[in-house]
Amino acid sequence: MKSKISKVERRSIIADLKASYMYILIPFILLVGIKLYTDSWISIILAPDWSLASSIICGQIAASVSKAVSHRKSNTNEHQFSWYTAKRFLLVVISLSFYFAMLLKPTMELGYAQIILFFIASYLFFSDGVTTYLLKRN
Repeated sequence: MKSKISKVERRSIIADLKASYMYILIPFILLVGIKLYTDSWISIILAPDWSLASSIICGQIAASVSKAVSHRKSNTNEHQFSWYTAKRFLLVVISLSFYFAMLLKPTMELGYAQIILFFIASYLFFSDGVTTYLLKRN
C-alpha cells in the first residue's frame, strides 16, 4: 500500500510513536542504571527482560495492525496480511524462546542475541506504527 504522507504529518506520527515508546524505554533505562549500580555490565546483557520486552512489543504491534486492518472499509489482501501476522507471531515465539533460554541457561551469546532482537522489535514498533496510522487514515 502506497500512500502519500506529508513531512509534517510524518513528523507528527513519529512524535506520537516516540511518546508511546518512552513507556517501553523507561524501564530499560532503570534496568541498566540499577544493574550498573549493583552489579556489572555483564548482568545487563544476561537479563532476560530484553527478550520478554521484545515479545510484548511484537505482540502489541501485531494487535495494533490487526485492529487497524479490521476497521478498514476497503478490501484488504488477506494473503499479505496473513504473511504479516505469521511473521510477527514468529517473532513473539522466538522472543519467548530466548526468554526461557535466558532463564534456564543464560549465556553471553544468547544475551547479545536477545538485545539485537529487542532492537529489531523496537524498529518494527516504529515502522508498523506508521503502517497502523496509514491503515486507520485510509
